[in-house]
Amino acid sequence: MNKRICMYGLFLATVPWQAASGYSSEIDTGAIRRVVNDAIGWQIAHMPTQGRAVWNPPYTGWADGVFMGAIADWAGYDNSRNFKAWYEKIAEQKRWEVGHRSLNPANDVAVSLMYGKIWLDSPREKYTVKRVDRWDHRMVLDLYGGWSPLIPTIERLDYQMKYYPRTENLLFEIPQNQERWSWCDALYMAAPTYALFSNITGNPRYREFMNREFWLTVETLYDREERLFYRDTRFFHKREPNGAKVFWGRGNGWVVAAIARVLNFLPEDYPDRDRYVRLFREMMSRIVSLQDENGYWHTSLLDRETYTSPETSATGFFTYALWWGINRGILSEREYLPAAVKAWKAMVAAVHPDGKLGYVQPIGDAPQNISADKNEVYGTAALALAGLEAARYAEERMTARKSGTR
Repeated sequence: MNKRICMYGLFLATVPWQAASGYSSEIDTGAIRRVVNDAIGWQIAHMPTQGRAVWNPPYTGWADGVFMGAIADWAGYDNSRNFKAWYEKIAEQKRWEVGHRSLNPANDVAVSLMYGKIWLDSPREKYTVKRVDRWDHRMVLDLYGGWSPLIPTIERLDYQMKYYPRTENLLFEIPQNQERWSWCDALYMAAPTYALFSNITGNPRYREFMNREFWLTVETLYDREERLFYRDTRFFHKREPNGAKVFWGRGNGWVVAAIARVLNFLPEDYPDRDRYVRLFREMMSRIVSLQDENGYWHTSLLDRETYTSPETSATGFFTYALWWGINRGILSEREYLPAAVKAWKAMVAAVHPDGKLGYVQPIGDAPQNISADKNEVYGTAALALAGLEAARYAEERMTARKSGTR
């Protein structure tokens, strides 16, 4: 019998598949599609179009940008609810613009993963008009060229690299460092975009900039003893009520998800590729040990006694990382599959009957307790990415079963 089918079957007798929400948490493509599509549909109907800060505007800001990029990935797998038409319409309405230039430029290009995906779904040459032989509405639109979805991002990436401050360190307290990747979230917001746009444009400078800055952030914020990331340098000497170091759940979720997404875009022969793989494995070996008995992670990774509520944006990104790593042979299936199954079950249990994902920590930078009604777009983004990888696992298992491979 196929090894993957056998290993998965070990959990069938012990995992209660029907969540309290009414959604099935079975690792089955139909069940996964239903809960993810319902959660995305609920989120689209309840987008927080008001109350965002000026540096985090609706749709193009970092929070919605994370959601849009994840939904573009999901729609590439299952577009049965026509989510692609929804985000493409928004992209056109926003004229492919990135976030307002902010004090934290990494955040401004989170939405660009969606723009890159739109272009990759239908790639076009940069220049599509060979001669201006008339002057009408169609000609003006054609003159924008086939790179219309890419140009605002390219311009912002070029600007960021040209005017990136050269500071001696990444101390968060230094104002100029706000423009660098001085907080761990920045690795998710910017690094995958630089890696993807290097591939699209053929410009290696984006990849080299990303690689340099990524490892400087690792050097500054990664605690090699704990194998976890501080959110930023302000947290080096802070301690939780139980005396533990402060390691924020979603912050570490941003990092492992960033590594996975960067590796999706790095060439197989890229010299530093193995460094990303080693860091991913090292972190996941620690993170999996911090999962609670119900399959969740909390806003504080080392103080569940104080922060008792589960948290689904951290859990979602860790779940994504687990399934992603298993699917690519980077994580041992035998070692990590139990945690992945348990984590997916936990995520599904947090989805309300109407599709709303609960227990999502609001925008912030440190641990806090939250309630089941709390929702934010990046939580649903994490659910979609996790569901995508769980569904891919299920499809491979189904294919192996049908083919009878051993």
